[in-house]
Amino acid sequence: MKIFFRYLFYRLKNSVLRTLIFTALSVAICLIGISMRNGSAEPKYCESGLYMLATALCITASIVPLFELSGLKNRRNLDTLFFFPIKRERMALVHFISGFVQVAAIYTVTWAASYLWLALNTDYYALGYMIPYYLLSLSLAFVIYSIYCFLFMQANTTADGVLFCLLWIFLPALVSLVLDVVWHVEIAGKLAEWGIMYTPMNHLTIIFQDLIEINDPASWDTSTELIMERWYMFVIWGAAGLVAANAYLFSFVHKGAEQAGEISNSPFGYAVLIPAYGYCLIQISMGIFVPLLIVMYLGVMLSGYLIYRRGFKFKVPDIIVTVIGLALPFVVAYMNR
Repeated sequence: MKIFFRYLFYRLKNSVLRTLIFTALSVAICLIGISMRNGSAEPKYCESGLYMLATALCITASIVPLFELSGLKNRRNLDTLFFFPIKRERMALVHFISGFVQVAAIYTVTWAASYLWLALNTDYYALGYMIPYYLLSLSLAFVIYSIYCFLFMQANTTADGVLFCLLWIFLPALVSLVLDVVWHVEIAGKLAEWGIMYTPMNHLTIIFQDLIEINDPASWDTSTELIMERWYMFVIWGAAGLVAANAYLFSFVHKGAEQAGEISNSPFGYAVLIPAYGYCLIQISMGIFVPLLIVMYLGVMLSGYLIYRRGFKFKVPDIIVTVIGLALPFVVAYMNR
């Protein structure tokens, strides 16, 4: 365990400058935003700035994993790391803890600065609700952070990792939308609005914004009541975060140094993302001019496989998937007539 803590201290020490820069930017943006929102002398025009906090937290939880794990995409770095006298399980845990400590530190300072500004400059907010909001929002940040750690580990290059993270933000919502509109799966419509990775944070912020700004739970907006009816979605996303954290640890342990820099063949990468996006986009756009729709679809698939294969090196499965994705929407439309 001594080596574990020494390596953790080393990772945290190396991230101090980055953490300080991110903290300064986060605090400055939030305080400027809150002060501008509270420029009116009438309380009804003032806001607590929770959305500024939520946005800063989501950005931090999204980009810190990329900085923390990007060094693992270089084969030379991996060769050096794997010679350290520490088990891979513990090394994976060190990188995970180090990154989340950075996220928590940046957010804690930003939250405290925002809280102090509101406490010193306003007297019409129920600021006591800021404390449970801090704890719950940090929990959702853990979910975002864990998912990004897992997705980034699926790539063999930094560029692929960034693309995986970006494309997975919207894919669950797109799939739910297609299941609801095209395949008429009843529950999918309820899931579609929660399918974007940052939606739970947005809904949590709406709930606490009502509590803090209105200072009267009985007068909650209808939107807040509707969100509370979907409380189980917070549980689902929480479970997804725990699964992603464990999947990250598994991926870290079993990923070989020789894979760094190679084509990213993970089933959670291009192999699924390209056909899924292609099919969802062509299915959602079925109402437009068919020849234009086909051109758009083929453009998306061609671009995706060019990035995936790093050139015109298409394989037979790529062509088969593209043809099936092109034919399937028309088959579905024919069956639904």
